[in-house]
Amino acid sequence: MKITLVEIASNRKECINKDFMAGFGWAFNAGESVPARLINMVKKHGERIPLMSFGYLASIFLKAGHQVCFAMDPSRITGQDLVLIQSSMVDYKNEVKAAQILKKTNSAVGFIGTFSTYKPELFLEHADFVITGEPEQWAQTIAATEHVSLKGVLHSEPIMDLDTLPFPCWDIFPWREFSYIPAIRHKPFFPILASRGCLFHCKYCPYPAFYDYRKRGVDAVIEEIQHLQKHHQMQGFLFRDPLFTADQNRTHTFLDTLLKKNIKAVWACETRLDFLNPPLLDRMYQAGCRVINVGIESSSDALLKKTNRKTINTDKQQTIITYADKIGIRITAFYILGLPGETPQSILQTCAYAKKLNTHVAQFFINTPFPGTEEYEEQKNNLIETDWERFDCYTPVLHSATLPPQKLLKLKEYAFVSYYYRWSYLVAFVRRVIRALIKG
Repeated sequence: MKITLVEIASNRKECINKDFMAGFGWAFNAGESVPARLINMVKKHGERIPLMSFGYLASIFLKAGHQVCFAMDPSRITGQDLVLIQSSMVDYKNEVKAAQILKKTNSAVGFIGTFSTYKPELFLEHADFVITGEPEQWAQTIAATEHVSLKGVLHSEPIMDLDTLPFPCWDIFPWREFSYIPAIRHKPFFPILASRGCLFHCKYCPYPAFYDYRKRGVDAVIEEIQHLQKHHQMQGFLFRDPLFTADQNRTHTFLDTLLKKNIKAVWACETRLDFLNPPLLDRMYQAGCRVINVGIESSSDALLKKTNRKTINTDKQQTIITYADKIGIRITAFYILGLPGETPQSILQTCAYAKKLNTHVAQFFINTPFPGTEEYEEQKNNLIETDWERFDCYTPVLHSATLPPQKLLKLKEYAFVSYYYRWSYLVAFVRRVIRALIKG
């Protein structure tokens, strides 16, 4: 069977990443002023993260003996038996148009992904089928038995033992273009999943809504790293797990194994600050970790508690960030503006707190209720937007008596511009970059 995996190239002006936010995607936009546009430009020209699901599907189909290729331009696809398009929320109209073109080629055309899982009706009119859930189980069935119905909504059960999955195959993708600049400058660069899902259930987060929490074995993760180094000379990688250090014993075992096997690479991960401590950070640095992404979300514990977010003591946050910076691990902090009950004053307080922490990178999202989340169910009658593409993490989509859309947009732009255009930030940035260049 001839199979094409299609990631439609977006025509939006923003920096688009369709794999973030559990596959809903985001469209980065710091604002419209000249300083904000410069931030947008840096973001757009530095980051290229592939779709993890496609890496796994390519491996499953190739191992079963099928012909598999990757494409971004639907007009050049002909003579395929099966075409799979990754859906996103931020670019779904463009993806639907591609499906309309591909249907004329007599290929079986289907969608996978988080958005089409929760909103299959938006896609079915233009495609033969939609795969809901994590697509690997369905792919295994199709790979083994071609005579399966490809019509309507087809559910794929999650693979509970992730070690039974083959490593993602990146050979058919433009892997030399993968990058995570400016966080990780080392290339070739690749993403790796050591676990799926999250132990926590914040109302706004799509990860626990879409994924059950599961972990891969340490040996399997190490073997994948060695595979990527052997076949692609990988120099840098990013763990896509939302909570990489959730299991402290497992994390230490992983780090000890990396060091024992003398595996040299620079890497990044995401976790919570209360799942970090100085001895663990020391070991992570020794094993090549140079960037950690963490969610701060807000300086207001009261707002966070309304979202079912487990709060972290501010002293703990400051201590861990300061220590990480001291030893050479750069921190990226995520913030959410416009949480239920938010006011202009609370946003300004969060901006001031972000500057106090002074992390290497700060991301300021606008609160977005993703379909499937608890927040969406609570807020679906409070939406001011019907265009799903505007649910892009940087556009107001909820009614707020205290934060009209234009006010929230101005505060978002203020957050970015006032954060990055500071002498104290510039000095810290230059110091970190110089140290990274010296130490590697």
